[in-house]
Amino acid sequence: MEEKKEKGYLMGILGATIGGFIASLPWILVYVYGNMIFSLLALPIALGAWKGYQLLKGKQDGKLPYIVAIISLIVITVATLVIIPMLLGVKNGLDFSFDILELLYQSSEFKTAIFKDYAISVLFTFLGIGGILGQIKESVEE
Repeated sequence: MEEKKEKGYLMGILGATIGGFIASLPWILVYVYGNMIFSLLALPIALGAWKGYQLLKGKQDGKLPYIVAIISLIVITVATLVIIPMLLGVKNGLDFSFDILELLYQSSEFKTAIFKDYAISVLFTFLGIGGILGQIKESVEE
């Protein structure tokens, strides 16, 4: 029985991760190709994580809000600090590689800008998480 419980969490976490990244796509694309940070698009990431968790039938209990919050923060961190810089490099004619990522982070101007955007994005992600925590708690209690 314990093995089934862990599988439920693992599948749910996988679903939350996939759902969070899918929900982050509009935000990433506007950032990279629209040349602006539209922080409101970070709000649905937590919702995407929750829906992905549900879709892959993750275990529904009191841990769910924490799982969604942690996955949402992981998604926003990876998207902001890895995916977006690499796509910006590609957009500017560079190769898609971790070497380019390392090169970008050598620029203090780039680091300052990306970490400022990261802080703003984390704030809006927390707002998104806060907005759905009540819904998650209600669904767990049912």
